[in-house]
Amino acid sequence: MNDDTNPTDVSAIAPALEQVRQRFESWRQRRKKRTRIPQSLWNAAIALSDEYSICHLSKTLRVNYTTLKSKVENANTTEEGPSHTLPTPFIEFQAPAAPFIESTIEMIKSDGSVMRMHVKGAGAFDLVEMGRAFLAIDS
Repeated sequence: MNDDTNPTDVSAIAPALEQVRQRFESWRQRRKKRTRIPQSLWNAAIALSDEYSICHLSKTLRVNYTTLKSKVENANTTEEGPSHTLPTPFIEFQAPAAPFIESTIEMIKSDGSVMRMHVKGAGAFDLVEMGRAFLAIDS
């Protein structure tokens, strides 16, 4: 769709977007002053955010850009769902005395759990054992 197109030019709007625009207009004609936009209309606008930019939607539907952006972001967050994993327990290892080799290692599990290690003087075997312990913890 061309950015120069007037968003209220009905001939240039895709059918799904046009239907949502008409629903907003119908609601505006029937509503009482200062009433909030119903969640069903917000949901319809949010559903279109995969196909259209928030800027285009806000202009076409005549809604506040910032409010629409916030609702789209919140919907995307709740679709992914909050993480229901329990926090990974802290595991402390005593590093044996060794030459001062300093390293930072980060491991990320498929469930999103992250382990960062900043070590001084730990041998390669110790680091492997710490990694194994981290990966063995059920999340």
